[in-house]
Amino acid sequence: MSPLTLKAPAKINLRLKILGKRADGYHEIETLMLRIGLWDTIRLEPRNQGIELVCPDHPELAGGENLVVKALKSLAEELGRSLAFRVHLTKRIPWGAGLGGGSSDAAAVLQGVNDRLGRPVAPERLSQLAAQLGSDVPFFLLEQAAWARGRGERLEPAPGWPAWWVVLVCPGFSLSTAWVYEQFKISLTKKKKGTIIKSLKITPGLSPAEFLENDLEEAVFPHYPILADLKEALRRLGAAGVLMTGSGSTVFGLWENKAAATRAVRALQEEGWPQVLLARGLP
Repeated sequence: MSPLTLKAPAKINLRLKILGKRADGYHEIETLMLRIGLWDTIRLEPRNQGIELVCPDHPELAGGENLVVKALKSLAEELGRSLAFRVHLTKRIPWGAGLGGGSSDAAAVLQGVNDRLGRPVAPERLSQLAAQLGSDVPFFLLEQAAWARGRGERLEPAPGWPAWWVVLVCPGFSLSTAWVYEQFKISLTKKKKGTIIKSLKITPGLSPAEFLENDLEEAVFPHYPILADLKEALRRLGAAGVLMTGSGSTVFGLWENKAAATRAVRALQEEGWPQVLLARGLP
């Protein structure tokens, strides 16, 4: 096999509802996810044996627990053959920030290597392998906006969303998904309310302010009030809607106009926020 270069996009959650705790320990969710044009790059170079992952800017991500390595091993086991690569992972998607970078990297490798080999693994089976790697991995195989239900593995395409300009602000710290969900459980206990929350169907014609919602904000913001400040800063700069994505810590704002979004990026950078990025929503 010749060298293979892949691009893996980030995602944002336009809506995230927590519907309850499942018997398997996961949470039942309903979320609407949109891919955005912020990319990791993965280059796979064939070698004689074994898998070596190199991530120059983030050497802490280069171990065997990286989902890219797990994806290759899962595919090799499914095929009943060895897959040997030196993998160069160039991270542009902030990690531990709710943007799905690790899941997207894994999906890109599953899809890309399977395609290069002539697609010996059928799409349905590839999606099953993806779900074993992580809840968000099957979404990235779909390559379009989608509702995700269950623990994230039941997907329903959601076409027709506007190509918003997305201003992303990473506040300089990451959040553990397990910790965030634990805080959500504590929050519900304190409020003495049930965990079953009615689903709200939304359509592309609604304004962002009418549907952007993330149940996990109520768990995170009491511990990290700076995220609420960040949402207010994005609103002040003219965002049509603002939200924390996934389990955090990234907060994003949506703009219809690139020039206005670019001005917001510059203003946020001048205010001293650690990492401000601009991306466009993908169809």
